[in-house]
Amino acid sequence: MRLSLKAFRWFHRRQLTRKRLHGGFLHRRLGDRILDKALWKPTRESIARAWLIGFPVTMVPFLPFQSLIAAAIALFFRANLLVAIALQFLSSPLTAPIQLPACYFVGEVVRGRAIGDTWLEITHAPRHAFTGDAMTSLYLGAVILGLVGGALGYLAIHGTWKDLPLRKRRTETPPDSL
Repeated sequence: MRLSLKAFRWFHRRQLTRKRLHGGFLHRRLGDRILDKALWKPTRESIARAWLIGFPVTMVPFLPFQSLIAAAIALFFRANLLVAIALQFLSSPLTAPIQLPACYFVGEVVRGRAIGDTWLEITHAPRHAFTGDAMTSLYLGAVILGLVGGALGYLAIHGTWKDLPLRKRRTETPPDSL
């Protein structure tokens, strides 16, 4: 997968080139790791690592600075930074009515509560999921769902991503000599 010419022009207008970043503030603080191509170029492995890192971070509810945490972990493991940060937008007020009850449900079931009782509690009194001991179940479920979703996404990316065959270089044939 290659960046479009429009994207390259956008980066260059903002002077976001590897040559320009070399010796800059980020390079001085983070070293050569910030210039690694795996952080910026979408490859099967870098995208899969970004999903494996970004999805568990986004599943943890009420976590401040999710994007910074995901970016720091992605930088350390050389995952695609843009995808790891973009995954943090899955956790939003629009997705909370689905995400939070699912995390609470999984946490309660793992802690040994009956599935039917937990389901009735979520459907009839969802506010209970945010009180006292219920927060333990909420965070336990978030960690479990994050790890399972991260691992499944990692495997799905590796299973479905098809690498394009390398282009053969055209070699010019010498003109027939007479």
